[in-house]
Amino acid sequence: MKSTIYTGGSILTSNPAQPRVEAVLVSGHLIRAADTLEAVRAIAPPSTETVDLGESALLPAFNDNHTHPIPFGASLSQVDASPRAVSRLDEILAAFRSRHVEDQSDSWLAGRGYDDTRLDIQRHPTRDELDSVSADRPMLLVRTCGHLGVANTAALRLAGITDTTPDPQGGQIDRDTHGRATGLLRETALKLVQRVIPAPTAAEMRQHIQAAGDVFLSQGITSAADASITRSDQLAAYQSLAHTGDLPFRVYTMHLIDEQLDTLRSLGIQTGFGDEWLRIGPAKLFQDGSGGGRTAGMFDHYVDQPDNYGITYYEQAELNERFAAAHAAGFQLAAHAIGDRAITMILDAYEHALGADSPTDHRARIEHCGMCTPDILNRLRDLGVFAAPQPTFVHYLGDSYLRNFTERQLTLAYPLNAFQQDGIPFSLSSDVPVTPCDSMVNLYAATTRKTLDSDDMAPGQAITIESALRAYTAGGAYGSFEGHIKGTIEPGKLADLVILSDDPTASGPEALPDIRIQRTILHGETVFEAQT
Repeated sequence: MKSTIYTGGSILTSNPAQPRVEAVLVSGHLIRAADTLEAVRAIAPPSTETVDLGESALLPAFNDNHTHPIPFGASLSQVDASPRAVSRLDEILAAFRSRHVEDQSDSWLAGRGYDDTRLDIQRHPTRDELDSVSADRPMLLVRTCGHLGVANTAALRLAGITDTTPDPQGGQIDRDTHGRATGLLRETALKLVQRVIPAPTAAEMRQHIQAAGDVFLSQGITSAADASITRSDQLAAYQSLAHTGDLPFRVYTMHLIDEQLDTLRSLGIQTGFGDEWLRIGPAKLFQDGSGGGRTAGMFDHYVDQPDNYGITYYEQAELNERFAAAHAAGFQLAAHAIGDRAITMILDAYEHALGADSPTDHRARIEHCGMCTPDILNRLRDLGVFAAPQPTFVHYLGDSYLRNFTERQLTLAYPLNAFQQDGIPFSLSSDVPVTPCDSMVNLYAATTRKTLDSDDMAPGQAITIESALRAYTAGGAYGSFEGHIKGTIEPGKLADLVILSDDPTASGPEALPDIRIQRTILHGETVFEAQT
């Protein structure tokens, strides 16, 4: 069995009882010791290799606790409409046109990542603009948040959407002043189109997972939560890769209640089933949309839109019923909720579902948990709810939040400091492909609250680098009931580690984006090494 001592440089453990050590001994796929160099050498086998970290830093590998790996992997081969790639509508249309010319088939053309607030037109594209590329070949352009999208005429036709199609529950079909569908679809209305797009094959899904994994590993991420398992073949793709030893990262899966609960319950499967590579996680619901897209369910209307309070998917009684069934079946609970109204409804449902079990360690989760209030914070603490926010939203999407919400509302937006002060457990994550899974930007956003335009978004909710690192490592492990096997550098835990070019605690938050991922270690093996 191979053994390696890592020493020199900085070793940050994310273990509050022993925040720093001089050396770490890895034997096989486990951490055997974390102590002084003398103590570690005393128990190391004679053939142990020693790695001198020099000026670098060794940490537990990162845990992106809310992602969408299969859509992310797919998006890497789609039209990139993100602000990082394009800034004008004509550039997006040109990219679609190029794909259309390159591939003369009748298959769907897909794009992902546009942000209407950062486009030159300062609005959503329309079906007519996509039709200028092709009105006969189906096309779908999804907004960065994933909750809104624009379909061309061919896509609308395949989905059966006409000018008179009623809005589905929890969604909206936008129409112009003449009542004609513009192509913009919000929330569940977007799903009307997405459900007629041919599903990827098993081989394609495995390729998407591996493509996402390549990016994760390059960012020092060895564990991720897949926040939206809707079909059994998605879980089968993960299982297939795990069976052959080709799963590139550890996965904690969240299963949508309406699509998955009956099947899992009939098999007797509950949260926790699996192993350190692939584990069944919560039963989940979506309750609202996005803050940047103005569909998050709010108590107060959006700035300059007095009739817009966002969208909620379920009535309270429906939430209560679904979460009660999931809890009774042995599942951790999870919900997508960004707006304060949506979060409050989820907390009401959790209180109903958990009942007498509410004081126990259920770790019911609220994904995003964005627009909080003092009452929400009190209830999160009292109910023992776990929060899964995304600091990357503050950075990449924060400028739209500054336009969409009042200063009062933003005071407790993605409130990391308030979570910490109130004893509410939380993790860091990216929601990739909604925002990039750039680990250093994630940590930078958590510690500075700087938007892409360098404005401040609720700067009082910034946390220290040390706290951000713990949330991005041990916090994620706690959220998946796996703190006993990963998340810190301690003897007996999995040897999932990351080596950074510099100590992130040494130079202050502003220097974080300049720190490079040098090496990622998964299960004791180097799986990524930066080119020198």
